[in-house]
Amino acid sequence: MTETPLIALLAALGSALAHAAMTLFTKQARDMLVFRAVSMTICAGLLSPVLVLAPFPPWEAWRFLLLGASIMWAFNMLMISAMTRGQMNLVYPVMRGAAPALAGLFALVILDEPLSPLAVTGLALASAALIAFAWPERGGAPKAAALAFALSAAVMTAAYTVNDASGVRAAGSAVSYLAWLFVLLAASLTVTALVRRGRDFLRLARPELRRAALSSGFNITTYGLLLYALSIAPVAPVAAVRETSIVFGAILGALVLREPFGLRRAALAAVLAGALALLHAG
Repeated sequence: MTETPLIALLAALGSALAHAAMTLFTKQARDMLVFRAVSMTICAGLLSPVLVLAPFPPWEAWRFLLLGASIMWAFNMLMISAMTRGQMNLVYPVMRGAAPALAGLFALVILDEPLSPLAVTGLALASAALIAFAWPERGGAPKAAALAFALSAAVMTAAYTVNDASGVRAAGSAVSYLAWLFVLLAASLTVTALVRRGRDFLRLARPELRRAALSSGFNITTYGLLLYALSIAPVAPVAAVRETSIVFGAILGALVLREPFGLRRAALAAVLAGALALLHAG
């Protein structure tokens, strides 16, 4: 696969927009852990017919499914921690943008993999933009904890993208892989929420049902389109296009949540998205 089909790039773009919308619903939830558990359970229920109608994933795909579900559980917990501590238009660009930037930096420093001048330029710009996001606003304090969780979530994003690119190809069916992945993730998040919230789980879940049902559509869309794109195209260009969610998320945070956006964060989101495109193109 030396060329990236246009349909894969369009799928990645749709995935980016749906991911930003899904994150917006999560940020608005009263209890984000319960909300994610309910939303994932609804996703699993909607995809349950696939479990019967689609071919059962071959055994070589299950190691990717189990690992992918574990990584996505960790991503959800870290995302919730970041969103609890910081504004969406601060932590979301860092969560989405740091993953490819960290991968390029690790490849250069640890693996001694050479980068082209274009890739080095993209890496430098992406790193500068991430540092600028972390810089405290005038008269404000740095959001160290929020950004630490956001960076950790970015590592999980990079990990599950690579893992699931292999998994969906081993499964031979993006739909079957998606359905089983959501079943495993729904089970892990629901158990976590039940352990942490105990008898309050049902009381906390009731007011989240309507929005969780709406969010589940975006959950299935974002990951379904991503898996489809990964099944027909190389990981790097798909990941690069999906990072346009940085811009979508920042805009939604400003328009819907009324978070202070300003020219500074608008420019940083655009610079970060462009820098990631340079990094992957290089």
